[in-house]
Amino acid sequence: MNKNHRIFYLDFIRVIAIFLVIFIHVSAIDTIKNIGTGQWQITKILNYFAHISVPVFFMISGSLLLNSKKTTSLSYTWKQRIPRVTVPFIMWSVISPIVVGIYAHSLSFHNVFSVVKTILYHPTSPTLWFMYPLIGIYILSPVIKTFVQNATTEMLVYVTGIWLVTCSLLPSLAVLLPKDIQTILELSPVANFFLVGGFTGYFILGYLLTKVKVENTNNIVLVLIFLISGIAGNYVSTAVPQIYDVNNGYYVTSIFIPIMSVAAFILLQKWGSRIKSPTTIKTFEFLSPLVFGVYLIHNLLILYVEPWFTNHLAVHGLAATFMRYIVVSILSVLIIWIFNLIPGVRYLLNGTSKKKK
Repeated sequence: MNKNHRIFYLDFIRVIAIFLVIFIHVSAIDTIKNIGTGQWQITKILNYFAHISVPVFFMISGSLLLNSKKTTSLSYTWKQRIPRVTVPFIMWSVISPIVVGIYAHSLSFHNVFSVVKTILYHPTSPTLWFMYPLIGIYILSPVIKTFVQNATTEMLVYVTGIWLVTCSLLPSLAVLLPKDIQTILELSPVANFFLVGGFTGYFILGYLLTKVKVENTNNIVLVLIFLISGIAGNYVSTAVPQIYDVNNGYYVTSIFIPIMSVAAFILLQKWGSRIKSPTTIKTFEFLSPLVFGVYLIHNLLILYVEPWFTNHLAVHGLAATFMRYIVVSILSVLIIWIFNLIPGVRYLLNGTSKKKK
């Protein structure tokens, strides 16, 4: 597989992932309304399937950063890579409370400052939580790169296996036990056995998947794994709601999401690698540089689009969900594309510059 082809399938996966993220947040309100109805059940399962998006983003980062020779350079990491994610993060952390203040008719410097000053330990907008583990992994990337470039495939499987068992499998089993015996499967915080913690596992996993041959995997088996894991995970999340009570930690602590994400990543990798249409390739290559900015802005657009639909259109259920989804997606891409046309602004708000690094 040549380099350009490989980059394209990652662009393909990245674009798919951002539209899944938008769907999660657009449909979130519909997962708590009309509970028990057929449309609610469909929305909820689709919402759960879309949760592969965040793990996939970390896997893409692992695929790219851990395969780059530049990653071992501390100078390049701190002068080029980290600013490209932290500068837009800081900018949108300031913009978000301003936009919310305008929406709530309570905009003031004091209100904005009181929110922004908590930026180190609390996101100023709910979707910005993603930036904290992402920046952490960027900071650690030279260390992780040094490890993986000297590790065998067997060692990488061993490390990701430890991560999967300690961070996902045991917590998933624990929530299924009666409350009085759940602690049987809880690891002592003193022992700190979470040797590979949080989203770092996805980061290494993304790299690992570039080192193993996935061409011979059976598509039907992968689809079945994806569907069964998603349906099981959705059922458990409904029957045992506390699996979601970890500030988005369920992306790691629910065993179903990693399994579902790996199956989806391999499927998308194979499908993306087979795309030959120049129009399709150009479309995804156009959208890919906009993904980061779209992630940062889309939730603010939902804030305005959602009540407008509710107040002006007599459309409900899945039709309303998908109409809002299409509008938010188009507006997000359009606005970030316009920002990207403006020198300086594109770096501040999207982390992109004219010259690719």
